[in-house]
Amino acid sequence: MKIVAVLFLSFAMAFAASDELEKSQILPLTAQLKKESIPWFVARDSKDLQPFTKKQLEILADSQTKRVALVFFASWCIPCREGIVRLRDNQAELDKNGIRVVLVNAGEGDLSKIENWIKENGNEKWAVILDKFKNIQKNTGLISDTETEIVFPKTILLDNKLKPILLIGTEGKDWPQILWK
Repeated sequence: MKIVAVLFLSFAMAFAASDELEKSQILPLTAQLKKESIPWFVARDSKDLQPFTKKQLEILADSQTKRVALVFFASWCIPCREGIVRLRDNQAELDKNGIRVVLVNAGEGDLSKIENWIKENGNEKWAVILDKFKNIQKNTGLISDTETEIVFPKTILLDNKLKPILLIGTEGKDWPQILWK
């Protein structure tokens, strides 16, 4: 009888764990993201020529935009690649639901590698910004002053007023639908 109970409990726990893998990981908002708007930041455009600030993000969140997804990535990150390809493949739904995607490269230095990676995996409609000095990551609490690297994947979902709604970690089978639900 005990063996049956143990087997049943093991099966139930395994089933619950597999159900967890089906859904994207919703993380608690960091203290910096619990405000009415994303904190101020400065990064660089994808050519590393112009500053990209919260003001440019406000401009991207136009009247057609319902939500903005700040998708942090690195060209070496396999889960990032898979998640961004799924975003690309769901572009029609993203457009239909008013989701604006902004790719945030998390501190890589090789611009040609980043550009090639975006061409292979992304969408030319998306803004790509470089967080070379980890300003966005620090100001949003994704890394602290003592941490040097972000754990991928990470997405900050904002409403059209740039108020943080969700912090998403591991992308499950509900990715990217979670962005518009």
